[in-house]
Amino acid sequence: MNYTFHKFNINMSFFRSKKMKYYSLVIPRESAWIVMDQLGRLGQLHIIDYDPLLPMMNRPFANYVKRCDEALFKLNGLNTLLKQFKKNLIYCENTQNLLDKFRDIQNLRQKPGHTYFDEIESEIEKKKINIQEMSNNLQNLLDRVDSITEQKLVLEKSKQILGNSMFSQSIPHNVNDYQQLKFGQLIGVIDKEDENRFKRIMFRITKGNAWVNIVDLLPEKQHHQIKNQIDLNRASQPRCLYVVVYPGMNDQSTLKQKLLKVCDSFSKNRIEYPNSEAAMENRLKDLNNQINETQSLIQMTKKQLEISLDELVRVRDGCNCSYFEQLRLYVQKEKYLYINLNYLTMQGSIFTGYFWLPEGLEVLVEDKLRQAMQNNIDRFPTGQIQEIKPKPGDLAPTYFNLNEVTIPFQEIVNTYGIPRYQEVNPGIFTVITFPFLFGVMFADIAHGFLLFLAGLYVIFWKKQLNKQTDSMFNAMIPFRYILTLMGFFAFYNGLIYNDYLSISLNLFGSCYSSKNEEWERKENCVYPFGIDPVWLASKSSLNFMNSYKMKLSVILGVTHMLFGILLKGVNTLYFRNYLDFFCEFIPQLLFMASTFGWMDFIIIYKWLNVYPDKQDPSIIETMINQVLKPMDKALTPVFPNDASLQLSITQILTVIAVLSIPWMLLPKPLLLRSSQKKHKVSFSEPQYQKLVQERQGSELEIDPQQFRKDLQSAASGKSFEQSEVEHESGEIWVHQMIETIEFVLGGISNTASYLRLWALSLAHGQLAEVFYDMCIAGKLDMGGIVGGLMGGYFYIVFALLTFGVLMMMDVMECFLHALRLHWVEFQSKFYKADGYLFVGFSYNKMLSDHLKL
Repeated sequence: MNYTFHKFNINMSFFRSKKMKYYSLVIPRESAWIVMDQLGRLGQLHIIDYDPLLPMMNRPFANYVKRCDEALFKLNGLNTLLKQFKKNLIYCENTQNLLDKFRDIQNLRQKPGHTYFDEIESEIEKKKINIQEMSNNLQNLLDRVDSITEQKLVLEKSKQILGNSMFSQSIPHNVNDYQQLKFGQLIGVIDKEDENRFKRIMFRITKGNAWVNIVDLLPEKQHHQIKNQIDLNRASQPRCLYVVVYPGMNDQSTLKQKLLKVCDSFSKNRIEYPNSEAAMENRLKDLNNQINETQSLIQMTKKQLEISLDELVRVRDGCNCSYFEQLRLYVQKEKYLYINLNYLTMQGSIFTGYFWLPEGLEVLVEDKLRQAMQNNIDRFPTGQIQEIKPKPGDLAPTYFNLNEVTIPFQEIVNTYGIPRYQEVNPGIFTVITFPFLFGVMFADIAHGFLLFLAGLYVIFWKKQLNKQTDSMFNAMIPFRYILTLMGFFAFYNGLIYNDYLSISLNLFGSCYSSKNEEWERKENCVYPFGIDPVWLASKSSLNFMNSYKMKLSVILGVTHMLFGILLKGVNTLYFRNYLDFFCEFIPQLLFMASTFGWMDFIIIYKWLNVYPDKQDPSIIETMINQVLKPMDKALTPVFPNDASLQLSITQILTVIAVLSIPWMLLPKPLLLRSSQKKHKVSFSEPQYQKLVQERQGSELEIDPQQFRKDLQSAASGKSFEQSEVEHESGEIWVHQMIETIEFVLGGISNTASYLRLWALSLAHGQLAEVFYDMCIAGKLDMGGIVGGLMGGYFYIVFALLTFGVLMMMDVMECFLHALRLHWVEFQSKFYKADGYLFVGFSYNKMLSDHLKL
């Protein structure tokens, strides 16, 4: 019995938001942390910010929030290194277990709970300094080995270019001959993008008297391969070796000085070329030794760094996640606690604040306060709560019990606007109406079944898809249930329309038989389900389906809007707003039922009756004549052989519809105006006589013009209060006039808007038919190998077109149109959407939002 009642309460809390109570909270400063920690574990308090305009930096615990931000910044830097070294973190899957582990750790410490953050902060700082120092050393070693390797490659490549002749140049005795026979050389490294610019400048400086050769230091693939091996995937720019040979070896020559300046301006990586072959060999041998030593240091440093990083990745203290995640989530928890603690007012050594709490949870809050007292080492008092009346104008937040099925539908409603407190929640009806209206537009047996299978796949393989971050289905996980329902109703409506990729299925036979090239209906035969396939095979299939889908769209639309109006009546009765019930709900319901409800009745009645040839009534003509010819009997009445009955009904309904308009417009403003207390102020009232006498006695001290205005205002018998009343009364009239006009005209436009159900269904069916005729139907008669190849090719084209256009674009189009029908046509009839969400102070919800970086 208790379980049944609890389940009923949960369901009702989705129909209307949970009832809220307003409480004051008083906490001693010494117990602030432990109390907020316990309340955060409860997760049911909507704490109110005492001054939303006050910046966070001016609040008591702004420094703690800043410290948490700095700790998170340091952890983000460590996380970058973890990703660079390809260390896979183990993320938390159960936030409640993690919170329990935090509590156990603090209980073992036997210290005040808030001091644990000091230890965490100190540990993060130490690890950050240690790991950052090792990382910097590793980067320096990598830069060093990169520079040494580049020098070695430059010397080897330049030796290949210059050859041994540069070492064997003889030094003549004649100085003049020395200048003619000797050549100098400059070698170095520049970026590949500077190659052409370097050649041009060298040519202009030397006027063509120098030989310049630029080659890639390494082929590009080999270059990146080597860099990746020694540089931990650091980005590097391709480099080129330049060799400049110029006449003369005199170090003081003008040409050499110019060349040196140009080379140094491009890059500082200019390398001295050895004077002999032995010097070259010694230099290369020395570079090899330096490379080996540096690489051994790199391996040692890298090993130590990976050991430190592995400590962050390893699971510790029995938690279900990496130690890094444990640190990060604890800092997030502390930051969240201090942010909410800043919402309270500090008065001396006491914190006071206010919060909303769902009805019936007072006992849980008091129990948490008692637990805070037990967990408090110093046994300080933990404060108290007291129910109070909210301030006038303070509306309670909106809170629903949601699950994985209802969350996406509630998000559809919340995107339009948050339900007002205790207002009927459109989300509970959207669970069915939204996918159903989508299915009406997307109706196709094959396409709906594919969408249904996609939803089922995401439902049953959710855990596997969560681990595949690159899967296209991963993004569908939050919407898996709405996707499944959309596919189901598209499949269902496809059966109603008997539409399978634009082909009709003969599932139950037919109620028609072919006779003399005409279709003849069998007596007393009713097709069991959906549309008889003969209709879709006939020449008038398009006209028949258009008429059927158009009328069905109108019936569904009017029913949807009437249901919205009924929900408005439910709201007015619940809030005891009898004025809106009698002056808005009843006339609106009568107007909609007497006009478009009557039209739906005619459509259904016409479907259920058989009329003689050329005597079936025209629905459009009947609705027009109801207004333009109210006294004339119909030539083709809806009720066979009973035009008088139809005339009487239409006259009564027309009178009701016409009377409903002033009923919506006039009574409510008049009743509101009469209920307002008017307070007319007369110039002869004693208090104003006293004011006039005082002012007349001090005319020299006041502005004469302002005094005259005051006298005129008093003499006219009007006050500021009265002008406000008249202003509000005028606003009421304008508002009610807009509401009336919007409803009357909206009844017509909204009904027409539901014709998109017909239009999109028609477009979907025609596109499917075009794709089938162009790609499949015309290729079925082709035989042989060529026919098989062509059939396979066009089948692939058909599949791609179906997936890209119908399963992707058309799904999005139908989704958006179903969204529009709910937001504008349905919800506008009753939905205020001016509430705000209940944001509980909940560790579980906050940690769930921050589970993955």
